[in-house]
Amino acid sequence: MVDLHLSDDEQAERLKAWWKENGSSVIIGAIIGISVIVGVNFWRDYKTSQGESASALYEMMLGNYRAQNIAAAETTGGKIMGTYSSTPYAGKAALLLAKISFDKNDLKSAQSQLRWAIGNAIEPATVHAARLRLARVLLAEKEYALVADLIAVDEFGGFESEYKELSGDLHVVKGELDQAREAYLAAAQTVPLGSSYGDMLKMKADNAAVTGAQ
Repeated sequence: MVDLHLSDDEQAERLKAWWKENGSSVIIGAIIGISVIVGVNFWRDYKTSQGESASALYEMMLGNYRAQNIAAAETTGGKIMGTYSSTPYAGKAALLLAKISFDKNDLKSAQSQLRWAIGNAIEPATVHAARLRLARVLLAEKEYALVADLIAVDEFGGFESEYKELSGDLHVVKGELDQAREAYLAAAQTVPLGSSYGDMLKMKADNAAVTGAQ
């Protein structure tokens, strides 16, 4: 702080003494502040660039898949998962690769890709979709304990009806028809009134009731 009662020379001497004592700290603080700003900007630009590149590759993957150029779709999907795993497109690519593997009856690869999506996908919706698809595959393979683990979630993320339907399917194959009916009816209550999906769930509940009564 400038003292108006001091002469110019005295003020200059005080300023020199203050700078000698505090100058290094000021410079270091300025450097750190600038570094933080530069680092944040760099990371933001990097994330944006990564997202844009991954988006373009995912569109390419979808185009190859629709054109039935499966080998190219698989190559692009693998690149997205390997190089752009921090973007939402990596999980989406894993889901599509799992579908490709499933269509080729390569269930081992499909399971591996779905598990990767469960463990690495950024978007919760992608994780839920992967859990449900993997549970379907494992249900067909009669891995009932693994299915039960996959559908035992605390948050449904908008997939409550799908989880409850799958719970009903699991009860059916285990011969637990009363529990199956309850699960199907619970699933039906989570979909809009008059929905064709809700009607299908009620039909599954009725079938479980009829089968159980026989």
